[in-house]
Amino acid sequence: MIKIIAMFFPFFIFSQNVEMYLALIYEGKIEGVESKINEMILKHPNDPGVLFLEAITTSDGSKALESYNNIIEKFPSSKYAVESSVKLGEFLYSKGLYSQAAQQLRLIPRLYPRYPDIERVVNLMSSSFLAIGAEDSLKYYLGIYQSMFPNIIFQEHSITEKIKINQFDVKLSADDLTIKPYVIQIGAFGNIQNAKRLKLQVAQIGYDVEIVPVQTNGRNFNAVRVVSYESKSRAEKVGNVIKNKLGIEYRVLYRPAK
Repeated sequence: MIKIIAMFFPFFIFSQNVEMYLALIYEGKIEGVESKINEMILKHPNDPGVLFLEAITTSDGSKALESYNNIIEKFPSSKYAVESSVKLGEFLYSKGLYSQAAQQLRLIPRLYPRYPDIERVVNLMSSSFLAIGAEDSLKYYLGIYQSMFPNIIFQEHSITEKIKINQFDVKLSADDLTIKPYVIQIGAFGNIQNAKRLKLQVAQIGYDVEIVPVQTNGRNFNAVRVVSYESKSRAEKVGNVIKNKLGIEYRVLYRPAK
């Protein structure tokens, strides 16, 4: 028994280090982590956790894509495979490669049904399909995922509104027509640098975050808010995901003053 524990203890410590470095990165403390990651790459070049660390810290998009694909192909059972799949879809979407993003994102709910933020994945898939005018494909996949996850209400981004936009040639997305009065406030700081660090931390896991100057009892603060949602229940679901992932408390606000 002692020999077995001794054999697995170094691996346990190594895994803990990977998680610790990921937490530091999400806190915006990437500078102190980069040198450690380089050491880990030399010692463990084929570890999925190390490959994931390398992918999310590199400024080379092609290199990040290669790492994400390697993790997905070589370590499909790793917990970093689903995160890599999501990151890959987000990257393709951010580059305007909507068709590729849709094809990537549509696979995730089927392959990783226990992923804690399925709602965000499907919503991004919806935006991707709408961006290329593939309403029929969107309806098909939303039908499948709604039956798989009956407790989640997915954003349909109003397919009918999208069609009206095309008819009148208005250069707006369907999201622009949807009233979204709810935001998630995750902090308020007198020091703008603290607000920026929190913004980066939450943006790293794929959410839209803004910093808004506010005044309370005559004092000036920088409120950090995740924006924006059409219902309180949807905002609370996202808030709980952020809390579970990063340990950050939140408040849902309705039409907060800016």
